[in-house]
Amino acid sequence: MSHRDTLQALADARPRSLDPTGQADPALIMAHPRPESTTRTAGRPVRPLVIAGAVPVVAFAAVGAILLNSASGPGTRPAQPAASAAAPIADAGGLLLVAAEHNESAPATAGRYWVVRAEHGEGARRAQGELWRAVAPGLPSAAYLRNADGGSWTSRPLQGHTAEDNFLLAGTPRTARELATLPATPEKLKDTLLAWYVDTDATEGRDEFLFHAGAALVLDLPVSPQVRAAAYRMLAAMPSVTSLGQVTDQLGRPGVAVTVTRQGDFGEGQTRLIVDPTTGQARAQETWVADSPASWTAVIAARWSDDGLPEASSLR
Repeated sequence: MSHRDTLQALADARPRSLDPTGQADPALIMAHPRPESTTRTAGRPVRPLVIAGAVPVVAFAAVGAILLNSASGPGTRPAQPAASAAAPIADAGGLLLVAAEHNESAPATAGRYWVVRAEHGEGARRAQGELWRAVAPGLPSAAYLRNADGGSWTSRPLQGHTAEDNFLLAGTPRTARELATLPATPEKLKDTLLAWYVDTDATEGRDEFLFHAGAALVLDLPVSPQVRAAAYRMLAAMPSVTSLGQVTDQLGRPGVAVTVTRQGDFGEGQTRLIVDPTTGQARAQETWVADSPASWTAVIAARWSDDGLPEASSLR
């Protein structure tokens, strides 16, 4: 899922002990599902074109985006350079088709929990989270949080999250069963996603919607290798998806970025998907405004587990 989607489940996980004061934390992570919401459109992701530190929390409420408040201040991570258009790299379609081939040949795995560790950030504010989301009915889900520069993990149960709504795709909570039945061909996958696009009265453009959904499928949703490959091929066939060449993500890892671009209130905005061209693994999703990163999710690890929920002290 995209950086907007992976942050959904962290809302109830942020401990007050991470707040610098006893006051309400303006960097509160907003969750799904939201009890006060009564329509499906409340779950739609809003446009990701934002300026770090300048958007009120309410702008993120529908999508679970994050305004992090971390002990790590400006200067703790080097500024990331803009993408190099001159880099000798394949076009977006070629890169994504190669990534599809890498993923299609991967073995299928499963488990009781889908576990994703990632760094989330906005501007100079960063935090690490590890989500243990249950796939089987009746199992609890939990989130673990720590400062992005390390330190002890703190755990919180994910209240209101069950195997029936743990995974957000196309603006709506999905079950693992729904994800398992997604079509494994790019044309049928696109048709399914566009049916949801119409059904949810999306306000974003069709290509933006498909890019966000495709990025979520390849980045950190528990789908089969064949569905992940289909998502890559769907993105490869979109003329609006272009290559930015070689970049580094916010963790300093090299990759190639593909993007959709639009003009917004604060200038040109991009949603970037960064892929490791040697493995076909999606590494990060980033939102950029006027050549500066506004927010991001960088996936460190995503895996299945049959273990029970761990103690926070056992995480490394």
